[in-house]
Amino acid sequence: MVTFLSFFILLFHLGCFIFSSHHRHGRRRRDSPKTTIVFFFKRLFSSTPLSPPPIQSPSSSTRSLRQAPRIILPPPDTDGDDSKTRPEIHPCSICGEILQSPSLLDLHQSSKHAISHPADGENIIRIIFKMGWPQNAKNPIIHRILKIHNSPKIITRFEEYREFVKSRAASKIIKSTLRDQRCIADGNELLRFYCTTFICELDYSICNQQYCSLCGIIKNGFSPKMDGISTLPTSYRAHMKIPEDIEEEFKFMNVKRGLLVCRVIAGRVGCDLGLVDKEDPGFDSLAGQGNGDEEDELVVFNPRAVLPCFVIVYAV
Repeated sequence: MVTFLSFFILLFHLGCFIFSSHHRHGRRRRDSPKTTIVFFFKRLFSSTPLSPPPIQSPSSSTRSLRQAPRIILPPPDTDGDDSKTRPEIHPCSICGEILQSPSLLDLHQSSKHAISHPADGENIIRIIFKMGWPQNAKNPIIHRILKIHNSPKIITRFEEYREFVKSRAASKIIKSTLRDQRCIADGNELLRFYCTTFICELDYSICNQQYCSLCGIIKNGFSPKMDGISTLPTSYRAHMKIPEDIEEEFKFMNVKRGLLVCRVIAGRVGCDLGLVDKEDPGFDSLAGQGNGDEEDELVVFNPRAVLPCFVIVYAV
């Protein structure tokens, strides 16, 4: 009985061993294709992945913006010229006011500082004025003498015309006369007088009135004239160019007369105003013969040749 029970237990263990081995091998055969396919797909998507771009943090994004290529501007001029970055200033040499452009400076000086009472030289101008006045004529009364502060533009035109006259005189082959020699040296500059009228007060500033001839000359210089600009050698002859009764006739307009003391570039002077063609290119000005011992009237046709320097306000 014991032998049979032992034999039965041995057969039971042997059957369990065979059944479990068969079941294990069958399952391994059934699971193998599935495991192979899963392994293949895992390898396809995980063994050689396409690495996605990493998500940048805000700090890294900011860093990338900082490291982005910048537009390189041309370097500033290092030659010491900072006129492009600093606004231009043009100070007035008389009052020190700062202007932003040369045109504003000219306008300021022509309106605010065109004339002033001279600090010195007034007595010399008085002597020059009275020297040309004859003894038998009524003595003039000088009210005031004013110095003219010409704008840089007017002075530049005057000096440029001088250089033009000098260069043209130097190009001439014949240089025999004294006036030709002076023309080469300084343009044959002369001191002359020109009389005109004004209707304003003309004390410390000039006006902008249309019929104030004197203020117009001071502000803009002489204007071209068909018959030229007549300048006289003495104050009295310039005075006689204006009718004696002009003050009385235009009293309602408060017309007064003023005498300009001018520097004139005479250049090469023609002999006779009545005989020489004024358009002759060989001459820069023309002179008319005076009566007796009187000096010549000088007529210039280029307004740049005359530079007013002083104004004498007087009455007879």
